[in-house]
Amino acid sequence: MTRDDHPQLASEQLQPAGVPGVILVVDDHELLRRSVVQVLQLEFKASRVVEAEDFEAALKVIVDPAVYLAIVDLTMPGMTNPLDLAKMRALRPDLRVVVLSGSDARSDILAALTAGAHGYILKSERTGSVVTRIKHVLAGEIYVPPCIADLPAGNLHNHVHDTSAPDTQSEVVTPRQREVLQLITEGLSNKEIGRRLGVAEGTVKMHVATILKAIGANNRAHAAAIGRKFLIAPM
Repeated sequence: MTRDDHPQLASEQLQPAGVPGVILVVDDHELLRRSVVQVLQLEFKASRVVEAEDFEAALKVIVDPAVYLAIVDLTMPGMTNPLDLAKMRALRPDLRVVVLSGSDARSDILAALTAGAHGYILKSERTGSVVTRIKHVLAGEIYVPPCIADLPAGNLHNHVHDTSAPDTQSEVVTPRQREVLQLITEGLSNKEIGRRLGVAEGTVKMHVATILKAIGANNRAHAAAIGRKFLIAPM
């Protein structure tokens, strides 16, 4: 993670820095962990940032309901593979989990998403970009690296997880996903949606896969056909 000025994005679309609560950073490399902690302390001034150096310690920390975000490395004592992240989601279904990893292997990315991660950020990204990705995740989005954009949408659908257990279908669709659904009904492609919303095509694909599952659509055309009734439903 290298230092850079933060990208100029519409801050009202992102999670504000004044959110109270606790952010957990999990990494067995002390230097990198402390670096991430310092950045988050500057960006999320109202939140307390705590550390853990192994997976078992992290599981003990997240039982505290004040913890609203966990930023986790994939290689640490106590974690055998990315699917172990499912233990975090089982303990705290409401917790937002972001993987910050040095691995850009597609198998690792998809395994983390399958286990319930809401974002997968590469350590090679600049500091400002990492912060922006985290804020987008806190705003309800799923972030994946652009390299995943080449994966067929059908495969992505198999790796999308439910981020909550709502009583109605309309509640599972986040405000951003409603925007994506609106653009689907207008006939825009994933690339066009990405350009319109200012997000990566891979992120759009993840949103589309989540939307298909949420509204019970068989494919993109089906989503476009039935999407309008979900768009008029109350948030």
